[in-house]
Amino acid sequence: MPLKFAFVVGCFVIAGGSFFFCKQKRDWAWLVLGFMFTVGADYFLVVRNLHLPGVAVFCFAHMCYILRAVGSPSVTASRTKPRYKVLLFCVLIASIFVVFINGWLIVLSGIYAALFITNIAVNFNFQKINRPLVLTGLILFALCDINVALLNLPRHFDINLTFPWTFRLIWVFYLPSQLLLAVSATRLKRLI
Repeated sequence: MPLKFAFVVGCFVIAGGSFFFCKQKRDWAWLVLGFMFTVGADYFLVVRNLHLPGVAVFCFAHMCYILRAVGSPSVTASRTKPRYKVLLFCVLIASIFVVFINGWLIVLSGIYAALFITNIAVNFNFQKINRPLVLTGLILFALCDINVALLNLPRHFDINLTFPWTFRLIWVFYLPSQLLLAVSATRLKRLI
């Protein structure tokens, strides 16, 4: 586990070091702030095995990535921005009602899922800086989270079903997703 956490910290360093090669400083700042929360979330989840604070901190990471996409300087459809703010607000409010079903971890997981879906939607519609890198990174990240759900749902809902391959697939998808996101603010032509 420490090696995997070190990889994520390395991606944070890469994202931070991309300041000198970035296309836009505000985009870079949101990316680095998102990675700071990602490192914090992975510390709780991977190193300490604490799910509640880990998922909560990951919610902040996705908020940073949403704000990164919506604040992209090449956004042309500015009149559609309020729709995403309303969508985000409604999803967060709806997620709070999940507390009556099965506790705080489920609430946070619902909020996390809603933020992740919003993150993908706004990056698909708004993000113009290295869009293929961002979207590929987010798709791999989503595949990772699907495996996280398959690993954890049986034990949280007393389902007698296991998926033994999910733990490995989590890392197969997660590590490349973080690397792609780490370099997504970089003006790649300046590096070549």
